[in-house]
Amino acid sequence: MQYRKVDAKTRRQHKAFLDSPQFASELERIPLKWRGRVVSQALELMSVWHWRRIFEPVALDFVRDFAAHYVPAGIDLSQDDAEICATAEKAAENVKKMLWKAISDTHARDIIEQECSDYGIDVPEVDDDDLRAIIARVVDPRWWRRQLRKVIGRAFEGGNIRLGYVHYHGEPYASNDAVLSRLAQNKRNAAALEATMVRNEAGQEFSIAELAEKTTANKTIRRGELMLRINGFETIARECKDEGLFLTWSCPSRFHATLHSGKPNPKYDGSDPRTANKYLGKMTALARSALARRGIGLYGFRIAEPHHDGCPHWHMLVFVRALPGYTTPHVKDVAGRAIRVMKRYAWRTDRGEPGAFKRRLDVKRIDWSKGSAAGYIAKYVAKNIDGVADHKTKEGYVVTTDTVGDYELTPSARVEAWAARWGIRQFQQWGGAPVSVWRELRRVPADMVQEAPPAMAAAWDAVQKVEGEKRACWASYLRAQGGAIVKRDDLMVTLAKETKTVTGRYEVCERVMPYGVQCRQMAGVVFKSVRHTWTPVQGHDARTSAGSRFPWTRVNNCTQPAGTDFAADMSFEPKTSPAPVTFQPDQAAQVEHAWLALGACPWPRMVPLPDKSPRHGTPRQVADWRAGRLDVNKLPIDTNPTKGNAP
Repeated sequence: MQYRKVDAKTRRQHKAFLDSPQFASELERIPLKWRGRVVSQALELMSVWHWRRIFEPVALDFVRDFAAHYVPAGIDLSQDDAEICATAEKAAENVKKMLWKAISDTHARDIIEQECSDYGIDVPEVDDDDLRAIIARVVDPRWWRRQLRKVIGRAFEGGNIRLGYVHYHGEPYASNDAVLSRLAQNKRNAAALEATMVRNEAGQEFSIAELAEKTTANKTIRRGELMLRINGFETIARECKDEGLFLTWSCPSRFHATLHSGKPNPKYDGSDPRTANKYLGKMTALARSALARRGIGLYGFRIAEPHHDGCPHWHMLVFVRALPGYTTPHVKDVAGRAIRVMKRYAWRTDRGEPGAFKRRLDVKRIDWSKGSAAGYIAKYVAKNIDGVADHKTKEGYVVTTDTVGDYELTPSARVEAWAARWGIRQFQQWGGAPVSVWRELRRVPADMVQEAPPAMAAAWDAVQKVEGEKRACWASYLRAQGGAIVKRDDLMVTLAKETKTVTGRYEVCERVMPYGVQCRQMAGVVFKSVRHTWTPVQGHDARTSAGSRFPWTRVNNCTQPAGTDFAADMSFEPKTSPAPVTFQPDQAAQVEHAWLALGACPWPRMVPLPDKSPRHGTPRQVADWRAGRLDVNKLPIDTNPTKGNAP
């Protein structure tokens, strides 16, 4: 074991190495914001080593491992959004040029996979693994723009968490970079929605921003609907005398990058918030399955919220009830039985760490005599949507509003940026009837349900809202559907769906879409909903006025598909293809490059005349040629050929 005290001479040697050109070349890929802390951590790792042959590899390995984990290959994390858009254009154009040379479907897939891996991006996943749909995405700059924003944003935020920028005493919940990026994105989206006008079949024209204000995209409407559903669950729980629990489920210590003091957590294993959220989802899913096997019904809501260092934890308001198949009828305390089952899974991982039994799962029983159960979760709904005046955390800290330049970074903006950056679903309903049927019932006109059966009429009436006269009632909707713990197969009202051919941006596909509802009490009858067909208004659509774009297939107005056997060639070869034009080796590349530069219709595939001139080279060159690492044309022509291993 090495002695940790380092004398001044050794520290000067360590510092000199960190300032050397050799180490500077290793820092080139690291963003400028991170370099100071990366160097400090490397110096700390080197401090236990006194010999040059030991401390230099330690520093180099640390920087290389950090770059491999947080700096994706081929991506500059310091680029702004305009540079990301330029990179997306470059990547899409490069894929187009490379696909011109594809000779088979397998070759085209290899090209796409290589281009995506160069930017740290996964190959697009489509239905039936359709190559045409994959090609339509990878030649579109907008697809690359979305993927690059996601990869760069998550990598940069992960590095900020790893280096200790995100915590109570610094930038809580999410880094300032993530929040500013999200605010800029919201601003761009708002401008695009305001600039895009659409018209329905009745001739009514609206901007998409006006339509969005009438949906749950409006924060006020979203919060109101969530509280309406929570209150409905509470009403059912009081009627059925179900027991209520308010739970806070946290992750093990290894998912937390920073302690409450702001110092690095020595147990941190490098997991990002998305990984931690998947862990919570898996553990709670196992617990719910165990409860179902024991005959304990559960329904309610869960809310995902970040700790100060970005690691998520879940707040859950749930109600439990003993079902007819309850396996332990001698245990009258059903809530206590459910708590024991959930704690078993909360303590399942890293069971022996200090504080696990105290902090991993915090449970509070709902006391109906003290007020509403919805009050336990109301502040968390407000904190995660549109904010509250006093943003206190579980540990007693108060997160205040920060100012960066001309931007005001509120706590709710930080939470919203955190959820968007990591793709975390903040609110989720457990149990109960589906909200999709609730929303579809609102689209069913009144004249359609005049002779509806009782269950259908009750469900339709429960979802209707009359301003100033009547409020929608989630509890009445649940009663009409069969209760809060109704199975999907036992729902009284379900969606009526049909298969439609949808022309999307990248492909034409079959989609199952709702067009109304149907009731079990009147089988075979569909209560159709009113749905409008919206089309962009020419002259107002920002995307239409931006200029022509690459088609969603590789077929343009000048060509027809060559056949179904080779998807990658579908736009490069005419239907009645003439005989391939043969060029000399020195002419083929020049003609193909000139034709591509014109941007005209695709030329029939040019087949160069193979160069069969004898070549000679060293044994190493011959081995590289045989392995495919060396082009044969780079070897000199053998003027006096003899038999041998040369090409």
